[in-house]
Amino acid sequence: MGQLSEPFLRDGCRLFSERILRFTDLRVLVVPEEKIAGKGKEKYIRHQEGQRIRQKLAPAAFTVVVDERGTLLSSTTFATYLEKWSNAGLKEIAFVLGGPFGLEEALRKEGDFCLSLSTMTLTHGLARLLLLEQIYRAFTILRGDPYHK
Repeated sequence: MGQLSEPFLRDGCRLFSERILRFTDLRVLVVPEEKIAGKGKEKYIRHQEGQRIRQKLAPAAFTVVVDERGTLLSSTTFATYLEKWSNAGLKEIAFVLGGPFGLEEALRKEGDFCLSLSTMTLTHGLARLLLLEQIYRAFTILRGDPYHK
């Protein structure tokens, strides 16, 4: 959800996206955040953003929703999951990050797997950077590259 406003986040996401492309195809789709603001509108905002996300998801994509209530995995366990999903013949794995108010509950439940990057609250820009770094790290773990020490 939303564009990255901080240059360090844009640079980091670009760096890890380029590194991931050495291993697999990657598309980062950015869905605009809901512009309506105001107290008490969080549920409406999550619903509107959820609708936009659904429009971007391929029907057959294996969907990993990223949410603080999801499953916490070590980097090596995440690599194992990524390998398992890849070997299952899935054509596409979609990682879904929500906006500032998180993901719509229905969208979270529709996901095939719910992943937590941390029990701490992260900005969605920082979560995107962390997710890309962990995807890259997973590929290096699977290849036995020295990046993961």
